[in-house]
Amino acid sequence: MGTDATGNSLNEHGTTHGPSRVVVVGANGAGKTWFAQALGARVGAPVIHKDAFALMTDWHQRPGADVKADVLHAVASERWVLEGGPSILSKPILAHATLVVWLDIPTPLRAWRVFYRSLRYLGRTRPEHPAGNRDWPGIRQSRFLWRALVGGDRFAAAITHAMDGATVPRLRLRTKAEISAFIEAAGEGAERF
Repeated sequence: MGTDATGNSLNEHGTTHGPSRVVVVGANGAGKTWFAQALGARVGAPVIHKDAFALMTDWHQRPGADVKADVLHAVASERWVLEGGPSILSKPILAHATLVVWLDIPTPLRAWRVFYRSLRYLGRTRPEHPAGNRDWPGIRQSRFLWRALVGGDRFAAAITHAMDGATVPRLRLRTKAEISAFIEAAGEGAERF
């Protein structure tokens, strides 16, 4: 079956089934995990959560070099959707990607999502995280909420800087309507992009 010139997988009819190697990036509460899962299901690609590689237990971080090596190994496959913050936009990751989707959601909505997520998973581990990383009320959630409220410009600057000079196509989605339309179009083939 093979791939087209941009790396999109071809079906038995020689047409594409949406983007094949997608990086989903955004600030805390942008909806990266939900979007990646919806897109992965729509285009038939496995979802890679950067946090699954970065976290050990009790929110301790693995060494950066180990995380980078594991993520690079994961994106060596033909189809995937990778989600995470701006740190996933390294040159090697971008060299494998066929599309970058930046979820740039308004600050009040991101803040609400971070707050709601903390309550929803209170005392439990979120599905995209390794076991032993329970959400709880305290300093960690306060920091995430604070970053969701005031860190948007910092995230935007980091994403813009990481994308400077990158040749991979990119989309910046800012509204629920844009996000829904993209997910819908993704299953209809890459020619929609």
